[in-house]
Amino acid sequence: MFQTRIARHFTKILGATLLLLGAVLSSACATAGTNTATVSNSNAAAPAPPPPPAPLEAREPDRYSVATTITVQPTGNAPQTNIPPMQFTFARITDQRRVSFKLPDPVGEVIYLEKPPMKYLIFPARNQYVELDPNELGFQLGELMSPASAIQRLKEKSHPEMLGTETINGRTAVKYRFSGAVDTHTQAGTAEANSIVFVDQETGLPLRSEIDTSSTSGAGARIVTSTDNLQLTADAAMFEAPTAMKKVTSTELKQQVQSFVGAMRAIAGYFRQQMETPPPAGSGQH
Repeated sequence: MFQTRIARHFTKILGATLLLLGAVLSSACATAGTNTATVSNSNAAAPAPPPPPAPLEAREPDRYSVATTITVQPTGNAPQTNIPPMQFTFARITDQRRVSFKLPDPVGEVIYLEKPPMKYLIFPARNQYVELDPNELGFQLGELMSPASAIQRLKEKSHPEMLGTETINGRTAVKYRFSGAVDTHTQAGTAEANSIVFVDQETGLPLRSEIDTSSTSGAGARIVTSTDNLQLTADAAMFEAPTAMKKVTSTELKQQVQSFVGAMRAIAGYFRQQMETPPPAGSGQH
């Protein structure tokens, strides 16, 4: 019974929500117009303006942790499904990465830990863990889920419009706007997205994003990603191998592991597909 419930929760929440988020983030960055600020070279005596924010770039501290909540609200003629918020905490210490997912009861917390060369899938409620085969996922999940990777995906396919700075959670953030469209090659048709992303000026990490997407089919969604408790340190104890728990094999927790791996492969595959999608005609990219 527990295996059936955890498989259902992984598929519905982790897979569907992440897949939708990936689709929207990727389509949002498929194309955008460049809006370059003009800087005056006048030497006239006047109060010096504050230095402009640095251009958008993918940066990531060597040590940090941040909690993230993603809410998805269907819009238009999309089925008005009640999608529970997705919550996870990402932490990094140099080449070690840890992603802790908070799923509804009875699943609870599920932790993915990359401690090179080892990868672990940990189920604290069961006091069990699995050593994943290094090639079982086929990609680095820790890197995929990194907040900095979202900036990298945006940067590689778009020219954001800088809108100034605002304060988010007590931190100075640079506000960017992305807008664009891409043919999804699905029944959804062409997907359009308008996004506002707030990027922490000090660390380069995204602090908040508000994405409104629509499609020619009439379906759409509003996705809000918010972060909290950004710490520029990370507790080394969180990255310790879970040897105090009971070690089990992937076969013993087959459904749990396969559901997790399947959901992660789905989102990774979508990201790769969108990264290979050329900008539509008239995007202004040459």
